[in-house]
Amino acid sequence: MKCYFEQTNQSHCAQKRTGFSVIISTAKLAQVNNVTNFDSNTFLKDYWQKQPCLIRQFFPQFEDIIDEHELAGLAMEPELDSRIVRYYEDSWQVIQGPFAHFEQCKGLWSLLVQGVDKVLPDAADMMAPFSFIPYWRMDDLMISFAVPEAGVGPHIDQYDVFLIQGKGSRRWRVGKPDIATERISAPGLRQVDAFEPVIDCKLLPGDVLYIPPGWPHDGKAISPCITYSVGFRAPEQSQLTGYLAEHFANHCESTRFSDPQRQPQSNPVWVSEQDTSAIKQLIHEAVDSPAFLNTLLMLLSEQSVEPMPPDEVFTDAITLETFEHNEPLYRLTGLRPVLHPKLTQLLFINGEKVEHSCTDSTVLAELLSKTVVYLTDFDSHPCKLDIISAFTTLINMGYYNFSSE
Repeated sequence: MKCYFEQTNQSHCAQKRTGFSVIISTAKLAQVNNVTNFDSNTFLKDYWQKQPCLIRQFFPQFEDIIDEHELAGLAMEPELDSRIVRYYEDSWQVIQGPFAHFEQCKGLWSLLVQGVDKVLPDAADMMAPFSFIPYWRMDDLMISFAVPEAGVGPHIDQYDVFLIQGKGSRRWRVGKPDIATERISAPGLRQVDAFEPVIDCKLLPGDVLYIPPGWPHDGKAISPCITYSVGFRAPEQSQLTGYLAEHFANHCESTRFSDPQRQPQSNPVWVSEQDTSAIKQLIHEAVDSPAFLNTLLMLLSEQSVEPMPPDEVFTDAITLETFEHNEPLYRLTGLRPVLHPKLTQLLFINGEKVEHSCTDSTVLAELLSKTVVYLTDFDSHPCKLDIISAFTTLINMGYYNFSSE
């Protein structure tokens, strides 16, 4: 393993979590309440997008899936978004990757790599414990390494994030929302001024800190540390209207405004309430159309994952035979398919629409939620051949394969 930095660390595989205890707080660390048996329903009701919470040992006996040298190797790959954020010579600086070398690692620096779940299966597995949030809301896993006292400064995210502590330790401070104003500290870096924390805590390996959108937070490494950030996406209205424009441009013919019942108007400068209502109704009809639902789901399923089609086209018979030889079927890493209850014969994956004939949407949903599918998962189901057909299509599209590589 090539060493890019002075620190060395052995890479491990992440252990599956078997149970965990939880500490939840909106006060300083000394005032937290001890809670056991984390319950997703309680979390969503009391904390999701409402207030931050600290979860002690969410991943018990945590072991890192990567070390800083392997992370540096990923930062050299052009398909991944990477950057170094550093405080050096009395100023904040952002250096965008990919990197050919790491001479820029000076001062108080952090290396951050986005979308690691799309290239590293263990990284995608780290997101599985948070799948009580639907796939379409999940964005990616960012991994960062920081030297002692380094961080990216106090800032606000406009999305939910679970911060998983890997090796080392980091101090996190979280402030109240709506008390901070963003400013640009360096090109590509937005920060906020110092704030009074409502949470001030030290995270150790396996601990998780959840932060809702809009809550200012600041993390500084206490020792050389790795942090895993599970981020979520929330489309803005402007993005959603862009979806509508995409729909009109590529997937349907639009209806033109008409007014066959128009009455004479005494003054032409007025736009009547009837006219604006009719125009808004045109937009409502477009949004409510089944065709737009298809477009919406295609766009919500977009993961920017590069498909890997097989060398030879699969038939249903080949898929079934391969399954019968006890070969498991692997979902492409970082890929998260979606279904909709009104479109029972369609599934959506990586921005594409796929027709299928499986009549049991419950079993199909269960299979699509798995990263690895075995024949025993559906061998006795009446819809077995339709399931085989659906997966054959996905194999030929390059989204599933019988190799774990």
